[in-house]
Amino acid sequence: MAEASQVEFKVPLKAAPGAYADRPVVLTVKDPGHRLGLRPRLALHRKGRVPATVFRSFLVNSKGRGRFYGWLPVQFEGATLVADDATAEISTDVTPEINVRRLSLLEIGTILALRRPLFILRILRLLMARNVKGATFRFARQVDALSAPSYDEWIDAQQAAERAEVPDAPGDWPTKPFVFVSIGRGTEEAVAETRASLATQTWRDYAEMPASEVAGMNDGNAARPQLWIRIPAGARLAPRALERLARPFAFSSSVAAVYSDEDRVNKRGRRIDPFFKPAWNPPLAQSGWLPLDGALVRLADLPEGLDLEKMPLGEVIAKAAKGRRGAVLHVPRVLLHRDAPYQRTMRPVQLKADAAEVPKVSVIIPTRDRADLLEACLKGLFESTEGADLDVIVIDNDSSDPAALALMGRYEKAGRIRRLPLPGAFNFSRACNLGVEASRHELILLLNNDVEPLRRDWLTNLSRELDDPDVGTAGSLLLFPDGYIQHGGVTLGAGTVARHSFHFLHPQSREDNGLLQECREVSVVTAACLLTRKSLWMQTGGMDEVNLTVAFNDVDYCLKVRQAGFRITWTPDSAMLHRESVSRGADNTPEKLRRFAREEQTVYQRWGDILRNDPYHNPNLSLIAEDFVLEARPRDLSPRSSR
Repeated sequence: MAEASQVEFKVPLKAAPGAYADRPVVLTVKDPGHRLGLRPRLALHRKGRVPATVFRSFLVNSKGRGRFYGWLPVQFEGATLVADDATAEISTDVTPEINVRRLSLLEIGTILALRRPLFILRILRLLMARNVKGATFRFARQVDALSAPSYDEWIDAQQAAERAEVPDAPGDWPTKPFVFVSIGRGTEEAVAETRASLATQTWRDYAEMPASEVAGMNDGNAARPQLWIRIPAGARLAPRALERLARPFAFSSSVAAVYSDEDRVNKRGRRIDPFFKPAWNPPLAQSGWLPLDGALVRLADLPEGLDLEKMPLGEVIAKAAKGRRGAVLHVPRVLLHRDAPYQRTMRPVQLKADAAEVPKVSVIIPTRDRADLLEACLKGLFESTEGADLDVIVIDNDSSDPAALALMGRYEKAGRIRRLPLPGAFNFSRACNLGVEASRHELILLLNNDVEPLRRDWLTNLSRELDDPDVGTAGSLLLFPDGYIQHGGVTLGAGTVARHSFHFLHPQSREDNGLLQECREVSVVTAACLLTRKSLWMQTGGMDEVNLTVAFNDVDYCLKVRQAGFRITWTPDSAMLHRESVSRGADNTPEKLRRFAREEQTVYQRWGDILRNDPYHNPNLSLIAEDFVLEARPRDLSPRSSR
């Protein structure tokens, strides 16, 4: 809910709230007194749900006019507008004029066609592939994206909010870091541009020094932290860049490096192409996907003998952090402005050589009837999977179909599977707990009965992720039969609790910013194809079969794994086909909706603070629209780690 100090205005409705529920709307404001500020939030109240309020944001221009488009929640029961206290005018008593109107599908479709024709084309392609669920999902997300500002508008609003900030005085910091600045090679003009940005810095305790000489300045006994930054010639730092980056070092001796977001300045001086980054993600740093120019590094944490002039910064920072979780922080503010597009300095990471030992994996498959799906799944395991010793456990939830019973009987008689009965109502968590308890191997694979391999080395590639003892869980790239993305990781807080990343995008559409080709750390992976360790499952208590029988049990388990100090990875090198139905919508019976609401409440009450701050999703990006849509009013912009 909004803070008590914030001003709220009730949104007047011309009909009962139910008339707006699960419908697209447009809300307009006229606020000549600027009571709402530039970045108001729309608080949407939901009946009988936790969280009871979800928020959307949009911009109001300097004339006090703003417009919000969005798809309202199913249980909508009212709305309020929460003023942006950083930019609102509090000396006036002029009440904003607020109007909200329902939009027909034809009307909102026309607006989308005019404003986002490329996305309409993508939605039509989904429909042509008979992917109705995907088309419906992406249509709603595009409605939510209509309120996203342009980057120019976003910059103006954030700068206004920053001007209202009251920063703490560096003189009050426990220590006062000193920064050595190395400017990369380039033309005299480019170097001069970078030096000019240094001259504008609010943090004056710095000195320019070639990278080749910086290593010799490493004095771990210095009274004040000694930091180093390498900036490409031509790049410019925002005026408060050094101050914002240096601050975490002043308050903690455990911080090894701090980096920020960035954008590009074109030849006309306009800022474009923002790169909003995740919190520290070693696989992405190692592959070169994560740009780290302009990062501050503590010299005392660097081992001797590094070539600080040529070594990729991802490698430099990894060595400085020495595997310590939480030692690298990300400031989610745009503090570096490039004069040219970012160029990778490292090649994508290649798979490790085949392990000497064949991985032994217990595979747990909950199922009921559907012999066609189960047969394809089992054939995929036994005929299209190489390099693994399998212990397959089928959890049979009251199957009655003769074909399914005969199929399981054949495989069981041949000694290829073990069938364990699970009578009663479907309980995915109980099925998984039962299977893990009966498993013979340390590696445990949860596998839906509608998942099939797309490459023979999928399981060996997935099991390699757990060769790292710090990785507790790994997940796969899952594709629908039509080639669209079913699972590319999970984003916490998307929607309310969590949502699959890049859901219903096509891998070749270039909407993923290249992430679908990258192994990376994530907060959660889906239990449709999830590899973990039996010992870790037992340590964390497995899945909650009392409160999370169907939904969010994988979210809960993965967050327990992270809480225990382990990392979670997702890899595209383990590609699978997931035959989740895409030709029909969700089964929204009253009973299932009530169950879903209870499970949503359980997870939100258990993990709410974490759900609101997924370290691998930038707080400047929306959690409601699709993955890289700007958020008009960013969430917490404090320095953050992936811990």
